[in-house]
Amino acid sequence: MKKIFIPCLAAFALLATLSSCVQAQQKSVSKSASKAASKAAGKAEKGDDHDWGNGYGHAPGTWDAIVEDGQVNIQFFGDHWSSGRNFPSSELGTLPESKIGEFALTREAGKMDFKGVFEGRFGHGSYAFTENAGFKSYLAQRGYKELDEQLMLDVFFTDINKAYFDFMKDNGYADINNDQFRDLAQQDLNRKKLAEYFDLFKAENYGHQQLDKIVELREHGVSAKFINGFHDMGFKNFPLDQALELRDHGVSPQFVTEFKKMGYTDISLEKAVDLRDHGVNPKYIASMQEMGYKNLTLDKAQDLRDHGVSAEFFRKMHDAGYKDISLDQAQELKDHGVSPEFVAGIKALGFKDLSLDKAQELKDHGVSVAYIERVKGKGLPKLATLDDYIKMKDTGF
Repeated sequence: MKKIFIPCLAAFALLATLSSCVQAQQKSVSKSASKAASKAAGKAEKGDDHDWGNGYGHAPGTWDAIVEDGQVNIQFFGDHWSSGRNFPSSELGTLPESKIGEFALTREAGKMDFKGVFEGRFGHGSYAFTENAGFKSYLAQRGYKELDEQLMLDVFFTDINKAYFDFMKDNGYADINNDQFRDLAQQDLNRKKLAEYFDLFKAENYGHQQLDKIVELREHGVSAKFINGFHDMGFKNFPLDQALELRDHGVSPQFVTEFKKMGYTDISLEKAVDLRDHGVNPKYIASMQEMGYKNLTLDKAQDLRDHGVSAEFFRKMHDAGYKDISLDQAQELKDHGVSPEFVAGIKALGFKDLSLDKAQELKDHGVSVAYIERVKGKGLPKLATLDDYIKMKDTGF
């Protein structure tokens, strides 16, 4: 059997910290451990679907963990990578409390030996992985090649064992080629996640999907829960490729639900993608409604966003005394470069009764605050109105 040990500075520093903690009677978790544990907590709160696939490239060395609801989320760290996994507490056995201890996780692919300490819900330490040479030989006999140390670690994390292949065969995947095997391991497609996909395919009439499609869904973060979230809202019978598009564009069930709660009950998935692509989210809609534009349509919101019209634009214009600006007028002003700052600058020059139409005309003719100040500095007579400055600018002065 072959062991992977990672003698790295981070591990030595961590063990030194742990020893200091023991000598101090373990009165408190170190600041560095608390910070790392907070990261692990964030991972755990996001859920299992977010705790995979960061890519390895180096063997492991140190870990941080948080215990919650019978699960232990362990964040594994290497030289240039990190990856979080959830394990049932029962699978890890008794965890060392308040002083440095050891525990292990054994699976058919090998054994993970942990050394470290837990302070309440949080833990940290170092670890090493030992391959199971017998199981590696079994995989080789099945025709799987390039079973390097890294792949065996992925197989261990995914808990691929002999029963895993029986499970796959029972679900219509008897023949798994080398590339597919590697993808299954690297994407952490364990039996639980696969079962969720299989149940979804059966319940929603997606039929028997190729393994490559399942891997693609996983790579893009499209879980069975993600798809079911849309189905529960009434979006039925949309293809899996559309689910991929939704995920890639950042459209989640929660994103659509928030629009529905705001009264946009007829929103389609296609419109949701458009809105996301154009930067229109429920927060943007709410900000516009707060400015008094209660009947804003989604199409108009998208149009306004494309032209750079924000609630802040309206707020500043309102503060400048222009309270009855229509959505179309705001869009036109923005297109012509009329900003609240431009209006304030012209008014500050003494033109207190400036209308927005006149402000737009000034912009169209290239009459800026700096231009008016420059002309005034020339001491020219009979330039009393803004129209005078427009005529002057049009002459090329």
